Amino acid sequence: MNLKRLLGAEHGWGGATGTLLLLGFGLVILFISVAGLKEASRLAPEERGCAAWLADPSGARWVRLVGCKLDLGGRTRGGGPFIPLFAGDAPSAPVRAVLAPSDSDLIALRDGLDRLGSEQEAQAYLLANAARLEPKTLSGYVEPLKRGAAPGVSASEDAVVLVQGKQPPRGNTLVGLVVGLIAVALVVRSLFLRYLVERDSSL
Repeated sequence: MNLKRLLGAEHGWGGATGTLLLLGFGLVILFISVAGLKEASRLAPEERGCAAWLADPSGARWVRLVGCKLDLGGRTRGGGPFIPLFAGDAPSAPVRAVLAPSDSDLIALRDGLDRLGSEQEAQAYLLANAARLEPKTLSGYVEPLKRGAAPGVSASEDAVVLVQGKQPPRGNTLVGLVVGLIAVALVVRSLFLRYLVERDSSL
């Protein structure tokens, strides 16, 4: 059976454009969805120590980090929504990871610092709220930090952001799988019908 005839390209490949585009679209969507299937199937976040995670934040994207510290003093006041994360005795530069907080206390703490007018006031504020900056357990979804998204933070080129409280996008993954399968199935159906027509015409 001639492949060009099956694809509807017996008079030129232009006739197969629609079929090939639909097949390519379906395969790309399936590839992306399957790649996110493992993460979407997790029932709970993977627990990791903050120090080990900061050294290598690859792997699971839905995580529960134990022992993270917040470096509020390591960001320019009013410099965006993110808070640098560190572990150990002191922050290191450049920043490897930041937190996009959803916790109301952390947001209030960050915004309270941004409203201050001088460095002396900021230092006094941080000292007064030291207890609220104790090592924390943070849960969320890890995403790449887009370039320029954290102007108030000196971040590394491969920095990531922990979006507090976010879970894997299960709905998007499921929809992608369904759409990709439908697109590929339509192409397979079209090829099969053409095959039947060609077979019958040759009898």
